[in-house]
Amino acid sequence: MQHSFSRILLPIDTSFQSEVATETALTISKLFSSKITVMHVVPNQIPTLPNRIYVSRDSFAPISTATGQFPRTLIVPEPKEYLIPDEVVNEATASYVENGEDLLSETAALFAKEGINAEQKLEKQNDIADTIIEETISGNYDCVIIGNSGNEEDESDLHLGSVAARVSTSNLTNIMVTRKKPDLKSILLAVDGTEKDERAIENTYVLAKATKSKVVLLTVQEKSLSRFGPKIGDFGLQILKRATNMLPEIEVDQKLMFGDPASLIIDIAKQAEVDLIILSRGGHGRFRSLLGSVSDHVLRHATVTVLIVK
Repeated sequence: MQHSFSRILLPIDTSFQSEVATETALTISKLFSSKITVMHVVPNQIPTLPNRIYVSRDSFAPISTATGQFPRTLIVPEPKEYLIPDEVVNEATASYVENGEDLLSETAALFAKEGINAEQKLEKQNDIADTIIEETISGNYDCVIIGNSGNEEDESDLHLGSVAARVSTSNLTNIMVTRKKPDLKSILLAVDGTEKDERAIENTYVLAKATKSKVVLLTVQEKSLSRFGPKIGDFGLQILKRATNMLPEIEVDQKLMFGDPASLIIDIAKQAEVDLIILSRGGHGRFRSLLGSVSDHVLRHATVTVLIVK
């Protein structure tokens, strides 16, 4: 079966979440002998700063007229932009570049210890997300593995940061957003009976077989569809049966649920204590498109690693 791990792009920074992405990419690269590119983006501009704190003129009331004097208003000068000297900007940028090169070298060394030759790529651009997206296009990657957030202060931060959000919604290739260190013992696979299920199932199969993981196989139907009678349940069972047949030799726990797909995917993932959620983006099912906005919701609110298959 085909999978999404032949050629991987790993964007990194100095955050704990990036370390988790690196460990995940290392684990997957070892399993599938992946070609991997490690990338770090250095902003090529340092923003200008105000030279002091100002308060809006509107916040000042006229001085009291108890003395009989005419009202007066305190005039506050307009904020001025403090331009950092070019030599300071150049020195800071050089420092960032040096730190980025060190980070890339250290990360590549981790892969080298496992016999994996990681290509290093350092870019200087204004926008980190745009640079990652451009590299994704030009490099023809099968998968981008990225930490959920660049927060360097909170190791427990599970929210989806702006860079990961923009890269994930670009829909250019498969993307894995990591949140916890890899311990692939169980996988939740969400299917909806569409053609795009096949790619998600293939990726689940190769991962589960390589890691000996069990699979929680979930399909969700809207409660409103119950008006169609028992046949809607039969349709869900057919979806589960077809997917299970594509997962030979894998321990599968089938679940047919009725309700909101996005919420149930996250709830079942927590209840089953899975390590990874896999789903496709933008299905077009017979009764409902399960995945699309659903995948975006899962990416934002899941507490475990999520793989979105294009």
